[in-house]
Amino acid sequence: MLSALTTLFANESGIHVSLKAEPVFTIGGITVTNSMLFGVVVAAFMAIVLVMLAKKSSVKPVKGAVALLEMVMEFVIGVLEGAFGNRKQAIKYAPIFGTFFLFIMFSNILGLLPIVGPGIKSNNVPIFRPFTADLNGTLVMAVIAIVTVQVLSIRAQGFKGHFQHYFSDKPFNPINFFIGLLEVFGEFTRILSLALRLFLNTAVGEILIAVFTSLILANGRTPIAVIPIILFEVLVAGIQAYVFTVLSATYLALAIAHAHPEDEHHTVDAQKVEGLSV
Repeated sequence: MLSALTTLFANESGIHVSLKAEPVFTIGGITVTNSMLFGVVVAAFMAIVLVMLAKKSSVKPVKGAVALLEMVMEFVIGVLEGAFGNRKQAIKYAPIFGTFFLFIMFSNILGLLPIVGPGIKSNNVPIFRPFTADLNGTLVMAVIAIVTVQVLSIRAQGFKGHFQHYFSDKPFNPINFFIGLLEVFGEFTRILSLALRLFLNTAVGEILIAVFTSLILANGRTPIAVIPIILFEVLVAGIQAYVFTVLSATYLALAIAHAHPEDEHHTVDAQKVEGLSV
């Protein structure tokens, strides 16, 4: 229904609005969509930038982009410390969850560039589409995050400890077994929660930008009208990266709380954190 409405709106107004990724080309029978292509470009760009900044990093105080990166990573460590309850674990898992945070930030902010969307087309199809504006893309990210949580939990406490996280130490008790099944089912709802929250916020932002750029003149020739929306989307990009990261970290912290009972009282309540959204 929503897709049909956006298609009708696009036809009536001349604005290109699409809630699904569109195929750009095919390689070996595999269709590459504009969101997949943009995701690869963002990942490559992020890797190059981070490697360059890492080479310039030092123990001495620095300025510029390196200082900004260190501030971002210190922020991520602080977020993880709140979830895990101690800085040692926060630093241990910072590279993993920091990657989630930075990729979402890079993807959302670079997705605001004029070349993304209808700015550059091939056969009337935009070559680039924000990766997080594609539900398939956010689902993949959510699956990777939850699978990562499972793997890290097993590594931290073994398969038995991870199993007891769901079914306790008495899995054949009918109540414990039923609760365990609900916990396992909850992992799938977490995937949907992470994916839909990220997708809807980005997709709605894309629609708002398309609408505001065509408020006065057709074909998106009023860039001034969209400046407030772009600034708002930058804020949303940061918030969504934060929410995705803190939720993923909290899921892991809850899973390994049995392996570190002394830190259990520091763990953030996942249900409260899941209430964070924009």
